Amino acid sequence: MKMIKRFNKKGFTLIELLAVIVVLAIIMLLAVQAVLPQMEKARKNAFVVEANAAIEAAQNLILTKQVSDPSFTVGTNCVTIANLEKFGYYETNGKTQYKGYVKITRNATSDDKTGYSYSVYLTNGQYKVSGTTDKAKYGDVKVAGGTTDFTIESGCTEITSE
Repeated sequence: MKMIKRFNKKGFTLIELLAVIVVLAIIMLLAVQAVLPQMEKARKNAFVVEANAAIEAAQNLILTKQVSDPSFTVGTNCVTIANLEKFGYYETNGKTQYKGYVKITRNATSDDKTGYSYSVYLTNGQYKVSGTTDKAKYGDVKVAGGTTDFTIESGCTEITSE
């Protein structure tokens, strides 16, 4: 009698492959749910940094105007983000279109270091931010969803030239 040679077939069954795919899908689902909120938080924090950069740009503009024109005084002035960009004080990455303005108000108290308070009203089409802030208090700016454009409030003299 002749012996039949058996081949040792190695490999995975369809059930084993499906089980591995299901386990990988579960791991991916958990990873995505952990990463997405952190990405959203990072986007909001980056937007807060942009809002503070707009305030710094307005501070630089005011200082430049006071040096070039000693008679310039601030009451309640506003400068749009577009004008800050046009004057070269604020630079965007070219992809994001920021809209809004920075409001500059002369403080009545003389003990303030700068003598001015700055309020920012900024939107990028995905987020909007409004509030008073400075470099030491990033937490005062609140970021919300929404695309509402800000219009300059009445009684605010717009700075249209450098």
